Parts: sequence; structure tokens; C-alpha cells
Amino acid sequence: MNPLLFIIPGFLGLMLAEHFITARQGKSVYSFRETVGNLYCAIGQVFIEIFFKIPLMGLYYLCGKYAASMTPSGVWKWIVLFVVIDFLFWLSHMIAHKVPWMWAIHGVHHQAENYNFSVGLRMPWWHKLTAFWIIIPPALMGFSIVDYILVASLHGSAQIWTHTTLFKNRIPIFERIFVTPSHHRVHHGKNKLYIDKNFGGLLSIWDYIFKTYQPETEPVRFGIPKIKPRVNPLSSNLVQFIPKAMPALPRHRSLKLEEKLVIAGYTLALIGGVILVFLNEGHMTMLARTLSCAAVLTSMILAGVWMDHREDWFKDVELRLIPSPRVITLLIGLLLL
Repeated sequence: MNPLLFIIPGFLGLMLAEHFITARQGKSVYSFRETVGNLYCAIGQVFIEIFFKIPLMGLYYLCGKYAASMTPSGVWKWIVLFVVIDFLFWLSHMIAHKVPWMWAIHGVHHQAENYNFSVGLRMPWWHKLTAFWIIIPPALMGFSIVDYILVASLHGSAQIWTHTTLFKNRIPIFERIFVTPSHHRVHHGKNKLYIDKNFGGLLSIWDYIFKTYQPETEPVRFGIPKIKPRVNPLSSNLVQFIPKAMPALPRHRSLKLEEKLVIAGYTLALIGGVILVFLNEGHMTMLARTLSCAAVLTSMILAGVWMDHREDWFKDVELRLIPSPRVITLLIGLLLL
């Protein structure tokens, strides 16, 4: 079962708490459109990674046949595996920022212009194409696939805490070993001083060792130059590959409360659908999983297109909590047929 099924609902609660705390402080760190786009990227990644699961497991087992049996026993096994995974993450992360086609994939995570917990869920759909190789060293060292999945899942989940402005200041001593929100805010900055700095996942020691560390010394401007965040998750995952081919975004106005409620309900329903699919994945054929994936992705893309182009393509289209009498009559007629 995909760990994101538990991470997403849990972090919805954290996001609400962060929103209310920062609102009481007089700050606005959430954009409705951007938050929905972050969640759509997360939901899509859960589905798309279904198709990476079997090849990656096969690769792990294949490499495991040539394992060197270097795994220690007891608590040291978990410590060594954690350090290996964290270093491989740092290395993969650094490479993804240096190689153009990898950056076009990884950059989805950096597109958000507001920094909050939801950004930790804004993951690129094609991430495994750039980072699949990091499973090979643990397999060759003799770690079981169950141990790897457990530690890698916890490692990835724990990184979401660094995506916040709640902790404003640096944390002395602690930050010399572990990545903090301040450390990671720098990584997400588009300030010239902050570009390609602080690649650490949970341990900051690699950035000190390889001289990629940069402290937070000036206000961080988040996002990517010339790339605006989109709600449509497909556009988000393609825009850095074909920026000139993507339709320009109009100047957005605030959504009406009713429209926000419709989109919020729609998004929560999608999250619920994802959870139901994965809870029953053992009883579903690959065809059923593929159709479910296609239905959810299509739904998110359509909602994203409407939100991205509400002010130009769909300026005369409104979303309503209660449909018009004509629509209700039509629906009743269809049900009676």
C-alpha cells in the first residue's frame, strides 16, 4: 500500500492548522489555487507510481541477487540504511538541479510561490525517471526490500516538516546535523544567492561537506523565474519541457466563495476516491487500476484547466453548489430514462 495514502490526509490537518496559525499572525501563506494544484500533483503521483512499482521491485530483487551482505545487525542496520538513503537522496537531488531534463521534471516541486506544508506534497509525476537508480546501492549492500521501503517512506514523509514558515529563525547546533525549515527555505528560493543550495533531505551534513550550504540571510522569494504555478497538474509537469508551447495564464481574480467550496469538495472527493482504490488494490485487476487512474487524472486536469483559464476560456462558465433548475430537471429526466 502506498504510504502517501496516510500522508495526504494527515497533512491536510497540518495544512489547516498552519493556515489558522499564520492567519492569526496576520500572514497569508496559502493561495487557494496553488494549494489545489499542489494537492493535484500529489494525487497524480500516487496513481502514476503504480506503473513504476513492478519494474522497480524487479530491479531491487535483481540487484539483491548480487548483494555483498554488508548489512550490520540490530539498531545499526537502521542507522546505516538511513544514512545511505539520505546521502543518495542528497546526490540525486543535486544532480536533478544540474541536468536540464532532470530539472524540468524536478522543478515541479519548486514552482510554488507560496511556501507551506502543501508544497511538500507537490511532487513531480515523473520523479522515478530521475531517481530510480538510488535503490541500487541499498540492494547491493544486502538490505531487504521491506526494510528499504520502510526507511525510504519515513525519510520522504519526514521532509514535509521543512516546508513551512512557522519556524522563522535558524536553529543553532541542530541545523549543523539536521535540515531545518530555514535550511530548506533557502533551497526553494529564486534569489541569486540561494540558487542550487541546500540539497539535504533530513541530514544537513552533506551540504557542509560538499560546500553547498547557504544560510538564510535575506528574505526568500519562492518559485521559478518566468514559470508561473498552474493548477492543472499535467501542465505543471510539462511546462518546463515546453514552456513556449504552453498557453499563457490570464491575470487571475479571486474565486468566489461558492466556487471555492465546489472545488474543495471536488478535491476531497478525489482524495477519498484515491484512498478507496488503494485500499482495494489487492482485489483490482491492472485494467481496473488503469481505468481508475485515468478517471482521476482526467478529473483533476479538467478542474485545473477551468481554474487556470477561468478568466479567459471559461469567463462565462460558473460553478454552483446548487445547479440551476434546468440542470436539475435534466438530471431527473436522465435518471428516469
